[in-house]
This record gives sequence, structure tokens and C-alpha cells, in this order.
Amino acid sequence: EQFSKKKVHYFPSYELMMDELRDYRFYESDMVHPNALAVDYIWEKFSSMCVDSKEHAVMLSVEEIRKGLAHIPFNPHSEAHKAFKLALGEKIDDLRKHYPFMKFE
Repeated sequence: EQFSKKKVHYFPSYELMMDELRDYRFYESDMVHPNALAVDYIWEKFSSMCVDSKEHAVMLSVEEIRKGLAHIPFNPHSEAHKAFKLALGEKIDDLRKHYPFMKFE
């Protein structure tokens, strides 16, 4: 009963690694462990299959904001960077309207 088809799902991460990511460029230098590129690929497959589309869209928005916050500008005083920061602030505000508990620092 615990393992009825309604409660248990299988995600083929091993098969993805062995079949689709079998090239050496997807492994760490020890040639045993998957590298960041492989982990990202498998995560994308997993999240697209197992996460609801609405939540997946929120996850992508959060990821975009986090990348923007981590960005190190070449010229922090340029007009382009000021516009980038303004647009990023608007994205954060839009997301916080729906999810006020989220914090970006």
C-alpha cells in the first residue's frame, strides 16, 4: 500500500546520466561524479517533469533574480548598469507582490 502507483514516482536520473550525458565533459576530473553542467541538466529535466508549471515559473524568476543580484558589473556607474538595477528591482517587487515572504539581499 505504501508503494501504490499513486504515491511513488520514479525519475530516471541514473538513465539520463548513463544515456544522455555519457560524454566525459559531463563528469568531474575524477571521472566518477557528475559535474555542475550535468547536475543542471538533470535538475532541469526533473523540475520540468515533477514541479507544477506555475511553481516552475516562479522558480525560474527567482533564479533570474539571484543571478542578477550576483552579477558583478564592469562599470557600476554606467547608465546600462543603472537601468539593469532598476529592472531587477522591478522584478523583485513584482515577485514580492505575490510572495511577500521572499527575501532578496
